[in-house]
Amino acid sequence: MVRIITERLLIRDHVAEDIADLHKLISNQEVMYFLPEIKTSSLSESQQNLNVALEEAVKVNRSKYFFAIVCNKTSEYIGEIGFTKTAECSEGNVMNLGYFILKEFWGKGIIPEASKAVIKYAFDNIGTIKIETGCAKVNKKSERVMEKIGLIKEAELKKHSVIHGKFYDRVEYRLLKEEWQSDWLG
Repeated sequence: MVRIITERLLIRDHVAEDIADLHKLISNQEVMYFLPEIKTSSLSESQQNLNVALEEAVKVNRSKYFFAIVCNKTSEYIGEIGFTKTAECSEGNVMNLGYFILKEFWGKGIIPEASKAVIKYAFDNIGTIKIETGCAKVNKKSERVMEKIGLIKEAELKKHSVIHGKFYDRVEYRLLKEEWQSDWLG
């Protein structure tokens, strides 16, 4: 079981008891507005989502790393972070980073803290050579996180994503392992 500890957070593989907290998060219309493909409408849909995370957590050669973010002092559930392998070759893996948290934790520096920890884990432990992520350009809070954690803007794609029947521009960010080593480690 993966367990990553930061100053305030425990980032860990899911357990079956996460279902109520996970459902509260991924069924929330406001929190999941820009992620309609993940948003659920019922407890059974949320359970299916959790089942995928539980199944991936026990695989030897994982392609998906879905983690719960909890307060390391109180064990209060905060949200989700993780990455999915999008490419693999002899040089290493490319991972797509994703994150979302309960609204009451927005603006508290949780996602930058968690992101830096999981990026370090990816580069140090699972042969990752590149982290990539992106969001709808109008999702300024998410883009600000990408900038805050030192990711580099790679592209701005016009009318790229359809969300709730409307086209949105998308921004794409990246961090290569050698950029992380030089920028993050001094």
